[in-house]
Amino acid sequence: MYTQRTKGIQLGTTSVSPAQAQAVARRVTASKIFARNPRLIALLNYLCEKSLAGAGQLIKEYDIATDVFQRPPAFDQTRDAIVRVEMHRLRKKLREYYASEGSGDSIEITLQAGKYLPDFVERTPAIGARRQEGLATAIVETPVEAPAAPLSSRRVFPIGWVAVALLAAGLGVAGSLIWLGGPQAKAARESSLPPGNVPGILATPVTTGEDVRILCGAATGRIQDREGNVWNSDTFYSGGSVLIPTAGPVFRTRDAALFHSARSGDFSYRIPLKPGSYELRLYFADANYHPGIDMDGGEGTRIFTVRLNGVPLLRDFDIIAEAGPNTADVRVFKDVSPASDGYLHLAFFRQVGEPILNAIEISPGIPHRLRPIRIATQDRLFMDRSGVEWGPDDFFLQGRISSRYGVVAGPYDPQIYERERYGNFSYAIPVAPGRYAVTLYFAESFWGPDQPGGGGAGSRIFDVYCNGTTLLRNFDMFKETGADHQLAKTFHGLTASPQGTLLISFVPVKNYANLSAIQVLDEGAIAERRTDGF
Repeated sequence: MYTQRTKGIQLGTTSVSPAQAQAVARRVTASKIFARNPRLIALLNYLCEKSLAGAGQLIKEYDIATDVFQRPPAFDQTRDAIVRVEMHRLRKKLREYYASEGSGDSIEITLQAGKYLPDFVERTPAIGARRQEGLATAIVETPVEAPAAPLSSRRVFPIGWVAVALLAAGLGVAGSLIWLGGPQAKAARESSLPPGNVPGILATPVTTGEDVRILCGAATGRIQDREGNVWNSDTFYSGGSVLIPTAGPVFRTRDAALFHSARSGDFSYRIPLKPGSYELRLYFADANYHPGIDMDGGEGTRIFTVRLNGVPLLRDFDIIAEAGPNTADVRVFKDVSPASDGYLHLAFFRQVGEPILNAIEISPGIPHRLRPIRIATQDRLFMDRSGVEWGPDDFFLQGRISSRYGVVAGPYDPQIYERERYGNFSYAIPVAPGRYAVTLYFAESFWGPDQPGGGGAGSRIFDVYCNGTTLLRNFDMFKETGADHQLAKTFHGLTASPQGTLLISFVPVKNYANLSAIQVLDEGAIAERRTDGF
C-alpha cells in the first residue's frame, strides 16, 4: 500500500519515462472501477490529449462540455453543471481507484479542484502494518498520514512535461486516446485489501469530510456496490461480536453483499467526523430467523434500542416487524452531526435478543432535507444529458425487468426509459421522517396498434399506491399519451411511513403494471427543482 509523499522536487529531475507515463494512464482506464464509466474514461482521455498537445492550461469548461459531452454551441455553464459534476465524479473515482486497485501504484494521477490539467504524483510505500487475523477481532496498525504539503513541495510530474517527451518520441496526440482507453469489464465486487483502522488506533479525529461506509463484522477486505461506492471492513467499534448470517437471499436489495456480515450484542461505534451536517444510513437484515412448523412471523424475537450521541434514535426496534425476515431494512436520518469531541457515537442496547447491525453509511448532507433519490430500472448508475445522476434499480420486491422497444419520445433523456419493471411489484424507498415529492416515469412501449402487443387504450390498466394512499386509479398510459411517449406523474406532500419508507405499490387491474424510474425530493427542495422537470 502507498501513501503520497509529502516532500519532493519538481519533475525536472525525475526519471519517469514516456513508457511509464503510458503505463500509469493505461492502468487507470483499464481498471475495474473505471470499466463502468465510459464518460469518465472519455473525460480523462480528453484532458490528457489536450495536455499532450500543449493546451492543458487553456482547457475551459465550455470546451469540455461541447467536445466531450456533445453540448450545443449555446451551452450555458450557469444552467448546465455537467462538467463540474463529471469532474467531481472523476476525482472521486481516482481516489477510489488509488484506495483499492491502485493502492500499490507508485505514480498517481491527480486533478486539483478548480483545474483541468492532470498531474502525476510520486507515491512512496507506507510503513508495513501488523495484523492479527480473526473474525471476531482484527488488530491493524496503520500509520495516520500527515496532511499533504502544498503542491510546490510534493514530487509532481505535470503531464505537460510528459507531453514533450512523448512528442519527442514520435507519439502523436491522436495516439493518446488509444493508450488511455480501457476495456469495458464488469465492476469489481470484492478485493483482498487489508481492513481499515480499528478501535484504539486513531488518537485524534480524522477530519476528511468524506463519505464513511463500514461493513459491520467484516474482518478483512473491501467491496464495491452497484453505484461504485467502496465499503470498508469493520472499524471504530467497541464490544459485541461478529455474526455471519445464514446464507440465503436478502430481499429488497441488489447489494446483498452489504448484509453478509453483522456486529451483534451490546456494542458501540465511535466514528471520527469533520463538523457538518450528514446523512446517516443504518443497514439491517434479520437473516437468522426462519419460521418453524407453526409458520410464525418472528416478530418480538429481537428488539433493541439505538442511541446517537447519547440521544435515542430508534426505540423498541424490531427488524422483522418493520421489514420482515431476510429483508433489507435501511433507516435514514438527516441533520446528523458529530458530538463536541469530533466523533459520531452510536450505541446499541438489547431489550429482547441481541441487537444486530450490518452496515453504516455516513455522507455529507443538505441541512434539513435529504439529498435527492433517483432510481432507474436499470443495472447500472448513469448520468443523463442534464448532468443528473440516476442510481440502479433497488429497494423493489417482485416484478420483472424488460428492455424497451425503440426510442421513447419526450422532454427527458431517453436513456431513463431504456428499461422497465413490470408485473405486480412495489418499492420500499428508505427516507427520513418528513414530506416528499415523488415523480414516477412511465411509457407505453408494448400495447398499441403498431406495438408488439397490439391493442390500444384499455389494454393496460393499473393502480399505484404510496403507504396505502391512492396515487393513480385505473391508470392507462396509452389513453393519456399514446405509445412510445414519455409520461411523468408528480405527487406532493407524501409522508414517510412509521417504518421509515415510501412504500410505492403497483397493482395490475388489466395486464401488468410498469415503471421506468422514480425520483424522490424532500419537500424542502421543491422551490429549487430544475426547470427541465428534474
